[in-house]
Amino acid sequence: MAGGVSRAVISPGSRSSPLALAAERSPLIDTVVLPDERSAAFFALGRARVERRPVLVIATSGTAPANWFGAVIEASMDAVPLVLVSADRPPELLRTGANQTIDQDRMFGGYPRDFLQLPVPETASLSFFESSARRAAERARWPRPGPVHVNAAFREPLLPESGDPQLDWPDAVGEAPPRPEVRMTEEAASRLAERVSGRPGVIVCGRGDYPLAFGDRLASLATRLESPVIADPLSGLRWGRHDRDRVLTTADLMLQDGSFGADAEWAIQFGAAPTSRSVQAWVASLGERLVLVDAFGDWPDPAHGTRQMLRSDPLAAVARLLDVDLAPAHAGWIRAWQDREAACTQLCEAADCRPPEADLIRSLEDGLPGDARLFVGNSMPVRSLDAFARGREEPLETFGNRGASGIDGCVSTVAGLAASGGATVGLIGDLALYHDMNGLLAARQTPATLIVVNNGGGAIFGLLPQHDRPEFERLWMTPTGLDLRRVADLYDIPHSVAEPGDSLRAALQAGDPAECRLIEVRIDARESWARHRGLREAAGDL
Repeated sequence: MAGGVSRAVISPGSRSSPLALAAERSPLIDTVVLPDERSAAFFALGRARVERRPVLVIATSGTAPANWFGAVIEASMDAVPLVLVSADRPPELLRTGANQTIDQDRMFGGYPRDFLQLPVPETASLSFFESSARRAAERARWPRPGPVHVNAAFREPLLPESGDPQLDWPDAVGEAPPRPEVRMTEEAASRLAERVSGRPGVIVCGRGDYPLAFGDRLASLATRLESPVIADPLSGLRWGRHDRDRVLTTADLMLQDGSFGADAEWAIQFGAAPTSRSVQAWVASLGERLVLVDAFGDWPDPAHGTRQMLRSDPLAAVARLLDVDLAPAHAGWIRAWQDREAACTQLCEAADCRPPEADLIRSLEDGLPGDARLFVGNSMPVRSLDAFARGREEPLETFGNRGASGIDGCVSTVAGLAASGGATVGLIGDLALYHDMNGLLAARQTPATLIVVNNGGGAIFGLLPQHDRPEFERLWMTPTGLDLRRVADLYDIPHSVAEPGDSLRAALQAGDPAECRLIEVRIDARESWARHRGLREAAGDL
């Protein structure tokens, strides 16, 4: 309840009984109970992503909280606020061989934003615990959002021997203080303007939680500078009613040989490093011509080339630049990028080059409502979205667990997103489903639509150097052979099979939008690999 916390995800256990009962009986906290601690943490991660406020996670002692680790890492790397409260044995039982007792002190290393060790309740005042709760919620939000680990020790008896105490609940959930805005100084904006004005350059928007007004303001900046905008699919900037004339959607293809765009004199990067390897390599080639803009303490420059980091919220930075006199680059600069974009788009539409994933992504863009949320799994799904999403006027809110780019917890994350209401679709691979089948127990309680691309395992490796090794299928592809219909039946989730294209569009429109369902899309991995390689070869001849 402190700091605006109103959601809790609880996993069962004995030592955590006081925490679970307090959360469940609070009239101000909405609780969800999930038996699998790993699924519970990723569910909370999804809910915190979409609601942009901390979610409480509760588990018992021992190895139970260790199952949170994957979600803790993702929340830390991608700035998602969580407050994770693990119950613990009292200090006198540590290192004595007592049952279900491990060292839980800072068990997540440096990933949490803070660690709070709470004493057993009878040894501290109520005001101390209230202050600790407010501190945990605040540290989960500022200065950089992320997970906070609270370890709470309890002695037996864990519950009152006669009657439960009457708790004095507050009247309302505590207000979360707004995150202070980090603004670029006028001096920094003037220096940056001198560097970019009248010179050919590119704006790169990586994954980021951009405000609604950012698209319009960024479009105005791109127009003033006559600059193309490379929009990562998880930036959300490919969709919406803002001016998208300068937004590129085929940068992964057009930049693959490294020569195009080499004469850019500057690039401004907002948000995280791009998903596309081609774009990553092109950005790396810029060296000190790259300017990074980030409000937090990150330094999203894996190539170590930039010499200028500007600390600012993206919208504030763009607003500052628009207040400064700016001259456009020469007319041929933006025209060259747009011509290249048109040529690459035409290649992607050609029947002999078009991979099945292109039809899959087009089906989603055409078939999802304007208020939909789309979660995209790692490996092939996010790369397919990057390569083939062309944009539309209706907005599309996109999410992905790209902080650490794991495939664990995807189903549970989608379930957490969907629990907040509204149309929610998760596009994941068959291995991601296998890694988080327990998440289907959470998903079936929500209106999530899971689109599972069944291409026989780790298809992404077929496009990497490992594909020609004799051990490829055993060590990298790792097909599970699972019957996805039987998996769905196990959790009483409706299952259907669709093909990329019209079949998938029809499947998205069918069924009850208020219930969870699993749509299996079968893709021949080898046909996909051949089409992808052909597409890249054709683009190399442009």
